[in-house]
Amino acid sequence: MNHLLAKTKGKNGDFFKVLSGKTFFSTPKDLGNVKPYSPTYKLEEEEWYAIENFSEQDFCIDFLKKKFVAVEYMQIEPKKYSDIQYLCAVQDSKYFFQKITAGQLVKKKFISLSADITFIENEPIIVITHYSDAIYDKQEDILYFKNLSSVQSIFNGIEELFREATQEETEEFLENDFIKLEDGYNADAVKRANRKRITLAMKTLNSYNKKEKKEMITYIQEYCKKVVFKNNAFEIKTEEDLKEIIYGIEQRYYTTKFGLHKRVVNSYEDIKP
Repeated sequence: MNHLLAKTKGKNGDFFKVLSGKTFFSTPKDLGNVKPYSPTYKLEEEEWYAIENFSEQDFCIDFLKKKFVAVEYMQIEPKKYSDIQYLCAVQDSKYFFQKITAGQLVKKKFISLSADITFIENEPIIVITHYSDAIYDKQEDILYFKNLSSVQSIFNGIEELFREATQEETEEFLENDFIKLEDGYNADAVKRANRKRITLAMKTLNSYNKKEKKEMITYIQEYCKKVVFKNNAFEIKTEEDLKEIIYGIEQRYYTTKFGLHKRVVNSYEDIKP
């Protein structure tokens, strides 16, 4: 039998039964079209990220590691409705997760157009999406999801797959001798998106030898014409300047073979030989 559970917020949050006997979420037809999670790759509409051996990951919740026994969970009380953090539907060997935002837990007047038309006023309603934010296949031990930010509140620590650079790491990156900060721009001005990019860029930069770093400077100069290069350093004045330099470190710029068009790649996947 299928079961819908609710996980409540807070230090003492727990799982509670909501309903049983219904199909709460559908399994997407394209679930087999997967990509291993990579922060450099943006999914196509019909694709899903997949993390294999999920139960072995530090951010896998204990709830998924043990056998599901419905009678172990108490029915949720009305006073706990506002504390719901996310829903989990257990349907055969699959677990469907949906985080609950303020906009999905509402109190409104509505008419239920069932066989017995009913007017309902000021009763709390949870809006269930057509597809869940994440799907865990227990038999295959694989977690599927579309958006990392949508599952962070469910799987604590999963954000480490694409974390932001710390203040110290950001400052260290900006101290590279090929970077010169101008117009008051500093580590405090670096926003979330660029901090995430810095995490990747630092790893890439550390993989280059001395010769490759020198060639990298020439490569960036060729494509980042808007960023001033003076006295062997790029003058970084804005977030956009920083993003362009990071894209250069990541070699996201290229010239087409036919037509010689210069382009930038916002998403990429390494091709296996």
